[in-house]
Amino acid sequence: MDLKWFGRNLKSAWHHSQSTFDFIKQLHWHYSHRILSPRSFEIGFQYPEPVGRCRLIVRANKGSDVFVQGEVFEHQYYRLPLAHAPQSILDLGANAGFTAVYFSRIYPRAQIACVEPIESNLAVLRGNLKLNNVNATVFSSAVALSDGVAQMELQEKDCEHRVVESADVEPAGKRVQVRTQCIPTILRELGWERIGLLKVDIEGYEKTLFSGACEWVNLVDNMCIECHEGFSETDLKRIASDFGFSKPRRLEGTWLLERD
Repeated sequence: MDLKWFGRNLKSAWHHSQSTFDFIKQLHWHYSHRILSPRSFEIGFQYPEPVGRCRLIVRANKGSDVFVQGEVFEHQYYRLPLAHAPQSILDLGANAGFTAVYFSRIYPRAQIACVEPIESNLAVLRGNLKLNNVNATVFSSAVALSDGVAQMELQEKDCEHRVVESADVEPAGKRVQVRTQCIPTILRELGWERIGLLKVDIEGYEKTLFSGACEWVNLVDNMCIECHEGFSETDLKRIASDFGFSKPRRLEGTWLLERD
């Protein structure tokens, strides 16, 4: 074991725990791959304001929740330098709800909607929203170019499940069928005229989402996008040029597009 890494992890867990018991649970959770552990934990965390105290349901799931929770709360990848606080936030690829909880603290006046297709993630997502009094709308679906159904291939980690776009592709893992909804349908169901902030983390489907009929992008004020294989800064520059955003900004962990 890397002792320096262990020391930093130990210090962070202690600093961000609400109690000694929460600290112990954090360590148990972080090292669950090495010892016999429960499937999930409810842990109290404490961060500087405006995030403050929060309680999260986290899973011993091969480091997936550890990784995402660290991105959102420890590294604050979604502490975005926006000129104005968004009034509405659409979270595509909401996973366990960590980003939605974080956004609810940073932008307490914003309406929040989460899109997540995988049942095991949805259960934790809903639990985390309830635990932190986040009044968000949850869509149990995957975002797509049209309403319907799609196949998702389940990966080893719960944050990496992805839409399979061709039935001819040889399956690398188990597949499940999920409902799909397009952005116009989601906006119509929400009754939103615009999306103040669109968060996109959809494991490679972003190339398809932004290469099809996507006039709805004209209704988005700001976007933060995690790029995966096949989608790059070149694609972001095209989107910015086509839809009137400023030059894409590379932030730690995400890309940001803002309206001029």
